[in-house]
Amino acid sequence: MDKVIIIGGSGAAIVIGEAINHAKKKFGLNAEFVGLLNDADVSEINGVPVLGKTADAANFIKEGYKFLFTIYKMGGQPDRIKLFRDLKIPDESMFTFVHPLSFVSPSVKLAPGVVVMPNASISCGTKIGKCCLIMSNVTIGHDNNINEHCFFTASSCLGSYLEIEEGVWVGMNATIRGKQKIGKHSAIGIGSIVTKDVPENELWIGSPAKFHKSVNDKITM
Repeated sequence: MDKVIIIGGSGAAIVIGEAINHAKKKFGLNAEFVGLLNDADVSEINGVPVLGKTADAANFIKEGYKFLFTIYKMGGQPDRIKLFRDLKIPDESMFTFVHPLSFVSPSVKLAPGVVVMPNASISCGTKIGKCCLIMSNVTIGHDNNINEHCFFTASSCLGSYLEIEEGVWVGMNATIRGKQKIGKHSAIGIGSIVTKDVPENELWIGSPAKFHKSVNDKITM
């Protein structure tokens, strides 16, 4: 059985960890969420044990643990992605989690470390890069190319033939029309409707979505 450590804190890490253990209990998933790595000086978060700092990942790799990475938010993505890459976790030590209550077309390609949460749907021909998080009730259309470290929060909806670059953050209930390009490290606000290409490092909000501000900020955990 895979022992899964999630790199992160309160929020997505706990939600995903509980979904893993739910899938183990209810559907026989051969994996178990056992704890967190987090750089705060705490022994637990929401009752979940903190097993060490992020830099301790190398020790757990040697012991055969599997990993997920969940330190994302709107803005500051380059620092977070660098944090992950500096850990040098090999692909074979990443855990890919598809909850049994989701639908993923057989032709979808998932890279290591991808999470697909309950009631999500991903249609045929879509490619999803390393460490992307697809949260509950997300709908992703067909023939999309989604790059690494993207975070699609609950109930967001993507059309088809999209190019989603690295580190994009999409807010709850946001909708992205098909045949658009969403630039690297950009963010789409909650409930927004995107009808045109979004440049890199920009936050777009509204219906239709428009430029709001730059998303550049510093890393926090």
